[in-house]
Amino acid sequence: MPHLYICHQCRTRAPKRWDRREGAEADQQQHRDDAHGGHVPIGGDGIETVHADSRGDGLLPRHTFFAVLFLLALVLANCWRG
Repeated sequence: MPHLYICHQCRTRAPKRWDRREGAEADQQQHRDDAHGGHVPIGGDGIETVHADSRGDGLLPRHTFFAVLFLLALVLANCWRG
């Protein structure tokens, strides 16, 4: 599962997801250096694992969304068949 750096104090997240944790840790250190003078943010930060197919908003993965849309189209087509 991909890893993503999130800074809770700044209410921001890294623009890129990394397959390896080391990439997200590099984002974490870069943000700490740039925004917090190398210190750990008081509001906290961390690296989270995220779903690979997530659209980013946590609603539905892309493939699931299209599967639900397809099933809905089948149901509606069956209703109009009369």
